[in-house]
Amino acid sequence: MESRLSTMAMRDITELMNAYRECSRNLWNVYFSKRKDIGDALDVFEQIRELLFDSIVLSELSYEGEAKGEDIPPPALKVVPQRSLILIQRLSGPGEARYWDQEKDMVVGSDDITLAFVDYFDFFQPPIKEFHYCLCRILSFPSHVGYEGREALVEVSRAKLFHDDLGEQKQAAV
Repeated sequence: MESRLSTMAMRDITELMNAYRECSRNLWNVYFSKRKDIGDALDVFEQIRELLFDSIVLSELSYEGEAKGEDIPPPALKVVPQRSLILIQRLSGPGEARYWDQEKDMVVGSDDITLAFVDYFDFFQPPIKEFHYCLCRILSFPSHVGYEGREALVEVSRAKLFHDDLGEQKQAAV
């Protein structure tokens, strides 16, 4: 029940994040994906995505804390799965490939886990980007405490995104 109450206290920004996701997708798929130097295209694209995120998402989120300028903490964005398959990153060494097969066929719901939004994610499938997944950090997972702190993937279509203004204020106080 606590999870539902905290979700109600947060602002649903799913549509706002979908606008950012769609803008990023379109920009890559139409203008960058066919460039000869794909490495350079990816570098420039990531810089532009940061500006898009600031312009489309951050400009719409209110900040009520006392910090100013660069001291303002990043927004606390939460991913709330809607009975979704979750792919949890298996531990690996530095520089090794990331594998998303820690658990097979694990399904989670909004009351099972707390996830922080990191970015959108696709498995590398050039030249098209769909941003099919939300890349998340596991903040709380009471039934699997050992997975807390790891990254995980949840399908965009099976999740809602929220801005947690109270979580943001807690970050600023630390």
